[in-house]
Amino acid sequence: MPERLVDFFRDVSHDPWLIAILAFLGASFAGLASQLRAGGDLNLRIVMAAMLNSGFIGMIIALMGYSAFKDNLPALFGLSLLSGIGGATILDFVFEFIKHKAGITIHIEKDKT
Repeated sequence: MPERLVDFFRDVSHDPWLIAILAFLGASFAGLASQLRAGGDLNLRIVMAAMLNSGFIGMIIALMGYSAFKDNLPALFGLSLLSGIGGATILDFVFEFIKHKAGITIHIEKDKT
């Protein structure tokens, strides 16, 4: 492994906020991949929502798990990425479940004026 990469990961392991930022980036793209796999309409709002939701879930998992996994960063990043993939799916499931149980129907239309 290149020495610069080894030094980078050695420095990262001492900064939980840098780990959280890297987890945010990875989990946000994992959430985007999950959204793309689900199909459906895509627009900027849907893409940004998927990335922000999954990114913040991944970042939260990284910050919560840092003390337990600071000696095993690959496991911590793996958990964060999995939470990014699953976060979007679980959130969609919860919203659909609530809408179904409450009998709520949501229609979003653009203003035609």
